[in-house]
Amino acid sequence: MAVQGVGAGSTGSDASIDKMTQAFDKAIEKSAKITEITTEKKVALDAAKQRPNN
Repeated sequence: MAVQGVGAGSTGSDASIDKMTQAFDKAIEKSAKITEITTEKKVALDAAKQRPNN
């Protein structure tokens, strides 16, 4: 008896790999956006800290 999704040429495992790849790509995209936003905010905060208080 063959196990579904196991073996050469199995479309089930290919589909699973595609879904995982898409999920990782989406996570990487979101992480990059978060890094971009936080970097901008940190730069603005650092600039505000360097201003002299008169």
